[in-house]
Amino acid sequence: MRSVEEWLYSEETGAPFAHCVSCRFPLLEIDVPWLVTKDYVGDECVLEYAVCQRCRDRVAARLSEESKAAVRGFLEREIDWEARLAEFMAAPDPAERFSECIACRTPRVLMEGSGISALFDSAGNLVTGPLPLLICRTCIVRMTALLSEQSRGVWKQFLAEHFTGPPDDSAFPGLL
Repeated sequence: MRSVEEWLYSEETGAPFAHCVSCRFPLLEIDVPWLVTKDYVGDECVLEYAVCQRCRDRVAARLSEESKAAVRGFLEREIDWEARLAEFMAAPDPAERFSECIACRTPRVLMEGSGISALFDSAGNLVTGPLPLLICRTCIVRMTALLSEQSRGVWKQFLAEHFTGPPDDSAFPGLL
């Protein structure tokens, strides 16, 4: 089983993420938390980035209120947070969170794709709570189907500004 570091370090460098994908500032120098997001097709990472809280908030502010409410509703309906958090806190290794989908509990080995997200504090320490988590491609598709055209446009623009040749616009919406 991969360690949490192996899951959350950059696949490209094999090291922790060093810069925000948006503002390009060094993460350990900007004194704000950041989110790491990785999108997998099978076992291959096809998209990865770290985004600082300031940049994430700036992009999230452009998402429609309708989309924010729809995603919140999906997460509240589809995930038994009380049970999942109890399981998370009982597990000695945060990497265990990447063994099945947070929503439908499909084992990762049976998924055609997935997305993972993790939160780091301003000192670079992993924050454990609702994150880190893994969500399967099937649940991602169900969740992204709820996004308004405006929010889809924001996500497409984010991808176009920061990546060359991303997999597609249905990739894990890590900014939500």
